Amino acid sequence: MDNTKGTPLTAVVGLSLVFSAVAVGVSLSISSMLGKAYVRDEVQKVLAQIEEEKITSQVEANLKPWSLAHKQTIDGRHIYGSPEAEFTLVEFSDLECGFCKRLHETPKMLVEQAKGKINWEWHHFPLQFHDPAATTGAEAAECVGEIAGNQAFWAFTGQWFTQSKMNGQGVENIGSIARMVGAEEKAFTECLNSGKYQQLVKKQIEKGIELGVTGTPGTFVVDNTTGNRLLVKGAQPPQAFLQAVEQLVKMREKTPSQESIPAEVDMPVGESQ
Repeated sequence: MDNTKGTPLTAVVGLSLVFSAVAVGVSLSISSMLGKAYVRDEVQKVLAQIEEEKITSQVEANLKPWSLAHKQTIDGRHIYGSPEAEFTLVEFSDLECGFCKRLHETPKMLVEQAKGKINWEWHHFPLQFHDPAATTGAEAAECVGEIAGNQAFWAFTGQWFTQSKMNGQGVENIGSIARMVGAEEKAFTECLNSGKYQQLVKKQIEKGIELGVTGTPGTFVVDNTTGNRLLVKGAQPPQAFLQAVEQLVKMREKTPSQESIPAEVDMPVGESQ
């Protein structure tokens, strides 16, 4: 046979079959790759959804114990309990203070048992020997309050006390705590890095010193009907605060002291959120 006259039919058919097989193989390989990518994407979506639901559930669980806090601040004040309460526990506190941690549940319990007659107001008083963690915590709490509201602010203080090693050692991941009480992490990080609450924290420290606070916790029990106040120093038991309330009631019959001020007067506060 003269091979110059053309390619044998069998060779053409053979090559065709080879190319077809290769094409099918490539097609199957691409389909397999696309299929795996699709499955991987779907799995990632499901995992992300599960994680989101987990975080949402955790946020709800962390906020629930602080249900008496208004969702937003009132005139920039962080208040737990009724804004119209007869008495206010104005606490100057440090998030890195062990005694503050010990006290934390006491005013909360008093407010919850007082049926609207007592509320609790937080003011920052980070001690220098607990810095930078204490001041960072104070500013972080304000950022949480700005982003996620007053209830989240209170939940953040509770979570900080739970997770911090105390005495200036701080927490491992501030952003994680913020997220677990409802603050969007990117917005929180931007707020904290901006330093926008440095002056507020500084002013609250100065006010505490002006009022006679020398250590933490320092809690003024304030009669909102007269403006009289009594300072309860340290992590005292509930009875100490109730005795202060009783004494303030008796003082109503006397002329208010010149030192007296209502809880809401001249106290440095943040912007209403």
